[in-house]
Amino acid sequence: MRGQLSESPAPDWGPTEAETIALAYYRAHHRDGWAALVHAVEDALSDLAAADSTIRERGRQISRGYVRGLPAE
Repeated sequence: MRGQLSESPAPDWGPTEAETIALAYYRAHHRDGWAALVHAVEDALSDLAAADSTIRERGRQISRGYVRGLPAE
């Protein structure tokens, strides 16, 4: 029909995971952007260090299992 536009529904919008996390840090630090950023980076570095430690430990366990001929537990 003339004069009618077919409109498709607007896509649902929601914040990304990064935006949600950033907002949580921002609110937790009473809208102090710098403090929120520093705390977020500290937490990220801590998580990376923990993950690296876990990976290294698993690698050592696997290596010991191969050297001794025992399955890794």
